[in-house]
Amino acid sequence: MPAEKFDVMVVGGGTGRDIVLAAEEQRLRVAVIEKGPLGGTCHNRGCMPSKMLIHSGDVAETSRSGERFGVMSRIEEIDFPSIVRNVFAVLDAETEEREEAFRRSEYVTFFQMEGRFIGPKSMKVGDREITADIVFIMGGTRPIVPEIRGVETVPYLTSDEALRLDEQPKRLVVIGGGYVAVELAHFFGSLGTEVTILVRGETLLDREDSEIAEWFSREFCAKHNVLFNTEAEELSKNGDGVQIKLSGNGQTISTDQLLFATGRRPNTDILDVAVTGVDLDEKGFIKVNEHLETNVDGVWALGDIVGIMTLKHVAVRQAKHVIRNVFFNERKPMRYGAIPHAVFSSPQVAAVGKTEDELKVEDAPYKVGRYEFKNTGMGMALKENGLVKVLASEADGILGCHIVGPDASCLIQEPVVAMNTTGKLDAIIDAVHAHPGLPQVVEEAFKSAKIATV
Repeated sequence: MPAEKFDVMVVGGGTGRDIVLAAEEQRLRVAVIEKGPLGGTCHNRGCMPSKMLIHSGDVAETSRSGERFGVMSRIEEIDFPSIVRNVFAVLDAETEEREEAFRRSEYVTFFQMEGRFIGPKSMKVGDREITADIVFIMGGTRPIVPEIRGVETVPYLTSDEALRLDEQPKRLVVIGGGYVAVELAHFFGSLGTEVTILVRGETLLDREDSEIAEWFSREFCAKHNVLFNTEAEELSKNGDGVQIKLSGNGQTISTDQLLFATGRRPNTDILDVAVTGVDLDEKGFIKVNEHLETNVDGVWALGDIVGIMTLKHVAVRQAKHVIRNVFFNERKPMRYGAIPHAVFSSPQVAAVGKTEDELKVEDAPYKVGRYEFKNTGMGMALKENGLVKVLASEADGILGCHIVGPDASCLIQEPVVAMNTTGKLDAIIDAVHAHPGLPQVVEEAFKSAKIATV
């Protein structure tokens, strides 16, 4: 049977949905291949459910802090199943609507199953072979399960399963020290789970500016049990739970649930991307140019599978660029210089641009501005401290901004806008900030950078 021909093939139904809608507007015949529910990792098992669940943790943490403000509050009960059920009732309904819209479309054929490439622009999907003139590979990533002795004999979770648990674990061990580890540790811990985190290095969030990572680690360790310079050497079953032998001293700890938050790997192997002739890097990510083209004509790639700032908002921006490049022939390159990221733990962390560590390695000239939350009116009201750190130079203006503290994910947006417009410190310093709003801490940090000599 000859291959079924389409104008466009979209492999992955996360941000790939944006490409499908654009192609549909052009009245092009589109094949969408997505094994799981539409929405990809972010919508179904990543940033959306995690942040909605984390908000319940934030509410619980706020409730426990009431006495500091003269509000005598207490938590009567944590209805964990209801928290999870309410979040996914909303998200699953959205997914269902999107899938139904694809099925109704006269231009879209939705293959809700796994596919594998069999040529540069051809896939085997079920018992059908399909091909297209233009191919977009957006197959995403999956959690890495580390090779620890005994791992195949014990039950464990990754972020894929941890967000849809039916019951709240009494004890949880998290292996990993990145943003997934601390966000999920905060969620479960704030709701009452006894959390222990095993971290290979000396700080949590070690990809952040080191000063921010140290500040975060200090505050996070006051709330949770964190074992630094520690690895799991061997795993074994312990009743319904897991026993973990630690490296070095041979100490063992037991837990009801074990969660791996040890990074992600691209799905290029599952998709057999190699048979297309598309170039991959040593970790299996797809290589693309500044326009998100691969080395194979007519094959484009974007999102987590290209391994460049694996964030949902980056994938969304990449999709906008690709839509312009492919359907409107604008040849617009993707730039990554002033894109923020945020960690929704407690405290929050957010950043944009260079870290001080990176500037030192580059031997680049810079100066530092700092300001603590406690020295502002709103910081005093919140009774929480934090830090805004600004990196700048006379020649290049704002080089980076790093924040740890309440609402860091919101506060970072002002530096982002400044970097994407004038790029100068005065863009924030000259703006009038409402008093005593929390953004004043950003204003003061930028003033500090302005007058800094080193």
